[in-house]
Amino acid sequence: MIKASPSEGKYMKTTVYGPQNKYLLSKLIQEVYAGFKEGRELAFRLFIRDLKGGYKRSFLGLFWLFIPPFFVAAIWIFLNEQNVVSIEGAPMDYAAFTLCGTILWSLFAEALNKPIQRFQSAMGMMSKLNFPRESLVLAAVYDQLFSLVLKLIVLLPVLWSLGYPPTWNWVIGLMGIVGLLIAGISIGLLLSPLGLLYGDIGKALPLILPFAMYLSPVIYPLREGGKMAFLQGINPVTPFLEIARSAFGSYEFTLWQPLWVWSILLIALLLLSLLVMKIAMPIIVERSGS
Repeated sequence: MIKASPSEGKYMKTTVYGPQNKYLLSKLIQEVYAGFKEGRELAFRLFIRDLKGGYKRSFLGLFWLFIPPFFVAAIWIFLNEQNVVSIEGAPMDYAAFTLCGTILWSLFAEALNKPIQRFQSAMGMMSKLNFPRESLVLAAVYDQLFSLVLKLIVLLPVLWSLGYPPTWNWVIGLMGIVGLLIAGISIGLLLSPLGLLYGDIGKALPLILPFAMYLSPVIYPLREGGKMAFLQGINPVTPFLEIARSAFGSYEFTLWQPLWVWSILLIALLLLSLLVMKIAMPIIVERSGS
């Protein structure tokens, strides 16, 4: 605001500065969008760099993307065949059912961990260089898309050999996978500020995620009634995992209402997580550098 006041027969301009809200919602959204736009090239370079260096000293290399879900699936297939555990009511062949479930869950778990890993590995760079932090989020997305393509390349012939050839329904399955990735990345972004401040988050996730897997319909079909059915009903992973697996296994999907509800909630959660990242990350970087 500018005031004009007489002084010795002349007018002198006086500027009065008022407080500004730098966390205005519309401004934050514009900055997030600009950060994604400006950080595309850097994100791709980070993805390529880490892809080349991540498996350089590993004999099995990219096969580590498949070993954990295949290993878990093999254990449960063996236990079920030997009647150590009895899992009944699977809507498709149990080997295919479990393999689909473990691979889909691994995509969600990786998507949840990736943002935290990306920000942790870039803390030194963030404290020294000014670059869009959104590029790290994009790099995490590129990581997951690459993992998705490789796992589908392996999953497709395996399912085909088990009697489930690709159909047009697989397109619907891919949409379910996108929901899993959005859920994982959104939750991972929300946890990233705490994960950077406290190492307990990174140590707790490997303990929590396997337990959460058994609360999801990964190795057994959906329950009807009881506490387990309630937990599955409030689980954001359940509808997206089920629609993807039902598309691959050609069986009926029944969770349409939870699917739409969680789709809307996850879009809001993704926006919220990006805004939290935009606000919190400069504070965390400044604190870590002091």
